[in-house]
Parts: sequence; C-alpha cells; structure tokens
Amino acid sequence: MTDTSLRILVVEDDFLTAQRLTTEIRANGDHVVGPFADVHDAIHCVGLAQAAILDVRVQDETSFQVADSLIHGGVPFVFLTGYDRRHIPSRFSARSVFYKPSPAAPLLSNLHREYGLRADLQEDTVESAVIEMIHIARGLMPDKASAERLVEAALIRAIQEQGEGSVPPNVRGWLCHLLDREYKERGRIHLQ
Repeated sequence: MTDTSLRILVVEDDFLTAQRLTTEIRANGDHVVGPFADVHDAIHCVGLAQAAILDVRVQDETSFQVADSLIHGGVPFVFLTGYDRRHIPSRFSARSVFYKPSPAAPLLSNLHREYGLRADLQEDTVESAVIEMIHIARGLMPDKASAERLVEAALIRAIQEQGEGSVPPNVRGWLCHLLDREYKERGRIHLQ
C-alpha cells in the first residue's frame, strides 16, 4: 500500500485478468477507472486517470490510441501483454512492458514511481490543480462551457467541505477526487 492513491485506468479484454487487476489495485489503496474491454470506451475516460495499465491487444484492436492520449495528457502508463515487445511501436520504447500473467504489484510500483517523478516536477498549488481539473473536465464533457461548470461545481464542493479547515497536503489529488465525485454524481446537470 502506498501513501498516495491513484486513479488507474485499466484496459483489458480478458475478464479474469481484468477482475484480478481490479482486486489487486483496490487492495493497494488505488482506485480503478474501468476496467474497459473496448478501447473506444476507454478513450473517453482517459481524462479521469492518473496512471494506466494497458493490454496491447484489446479484442481486434490495439490500445495504442489510448496510449497516445495518455502521453498527450502526461499520464504514466505501462503495457501488460502476452505478445512480444516487437509488436509495440517504437514511439513507446521508453514505456515499461510487463508480460502476462503478472501480478499487479510490480506494475503499480512502476506507476507510482512514474507518477511521483511527474508530481515532483509540478508544483502542488491550487492554481496548478485547477488547471489540471480544467484539462480533465474538457476530456469528460462535450464542450468547454459544460467542462467549466463541472470544475466550478467541484470547487464549490471543495469550499463547502473544507469550511474553516486547512487545505489537505495533496491539493491536486483532493481536488481531482472532488471533480471525479461531482462528475459521477451530478455530471449530467452540467450539460445544460
């Protein structure tokens, strides 16, 4: 178990492997986004993820489009595959590849380390957290206005929950968690 819990996107079309990963990720104290057995479903939730585990071959497709989106968003990920590394394009050569069957522990260790390195490079301020929230919300909502309403509602929720108390040490994680809750509980009302 780690100090920081991450929202980990899981793209895996084998039901038993997906269930095992989900169980092990949650046992580690992290949250699962998915699991998804379809890359088109997964791509819509990339904005919710702080890290990802991608099966290379998902049904009749590859997860490379999801991987490209994760790179664009600065989200660390690993590949989990039964195929040889040569099936992975060279643009992903710097990414870690784990081979099936693999327990989740080494994957999670890698993802937490990569996320930690990324977080160390970014200042953990309210301003940087809000910028990240806007980026995530734009990936979730169909237009800029609804994304801004979603972020505004999450920030109002943060103010209400915090009241007179101090800001938690992990501002970014806390605010992104509130954004995720707002989206799941009331996302549709922000479409109007």
